[in-house]
Amino acid sequence: MARTVWLASYPKSGNTWLRAVHEAVVTGSEPDINDLGHNHIAAARWAFDVNLGLRSSDMTREELDLLRPWADAVLAERAGTDIWRKAHDAFSLGPTGEPVIGTSTARIALYVVRDPRDVAVSLAHHAGQTMSWAVRAMCDPDWTVSTGSQVLGPQLPQRFGTWSEHVLSWTKQEWLPVHVVRYEDCVARPVETFRRALAAAGLRASQEDVALAVERCSWQRLRRQEEESGFRERTAEGTYFFRRGQVGAWQEELPVPLAEQLVEHHGPVMAGLGYLEPGGDWSPATLIAGA
Repeated sequence: MARTVWLASYPKSGNTWLRAVHEAVVTGSEPDINDLGHNHIAAARWAFDVNLGLRSSDMTREELDLLRPWADAVLAERAGTDIWRKAHDAFSLGPTGEPVIGTSTARIALYVVRDPRDVAVSLAHHAGQTMSWAVRAMCDPDWTVSTGSQVLGPQLPQRFGTWSEHVLSWTKQEWLPVHVVRYEDCVARPVETFRRALAAAGLRASQEDVALAVERCSWQRLRRQEEESGFRERTAEGTYFFRRGQVGAWQEELPVPLAEQLVEHHGPVMAGLGYLEPGGDWSPATLIAGA
């Protein structure tokens, strides 16, 4: 039976980079950023409708949460091979106590996490909003997207919640195994970090193959593709999805009071991930202890 690998993260944390590296390893070529399995996005409305033969537009939020795991299972069964799927939803339970994200056919979740101060900067640019807006959203337990009633968007409603809630919802759930991937480690030790993540998901690749994939998915190459062909996941005009990708860019762009606000709200989880001290170390055990 085909198995699902969930590539989960809070928005703007490095999920797309991991998807690109995976594609480069599998195909042995530079991936097309506009062909990274977009119909395999967890909240894709089209995939839900096609796999269940139902109109998601006719359903309430509760009905969608109830049926999404069924759609995930049907998609996995029809795939005929393992599928890697992107998810930005927090890991939450639906009306019957079952996860909204399908777990019955899932092998593992690769959870990509990034310093929330860098997330806030990237999120603000991505959404075409202010830094204050991004920080408020990341501290809002009710933050949910794609819920507007005026225009039917391409994605189903997704609850993010706060940054800390999102991290803990995936890393502390007991429905499926999870392998945490820090964005900062992807930057500092890309071959080692990506190779370990791929192996955790059942994809064995040589160090040479992963190194070549990392080269093919350098930030400069991904940015060049976006400049030449655009990127369908870009949401705001006047900025790029692949903008900087640097670790610690928040020190140049995020006002000190907003950085302090994030630490105030998310300090325990940040500490568990090593984000509150330069070069801070971490492990799954310290994440749990810090939370």
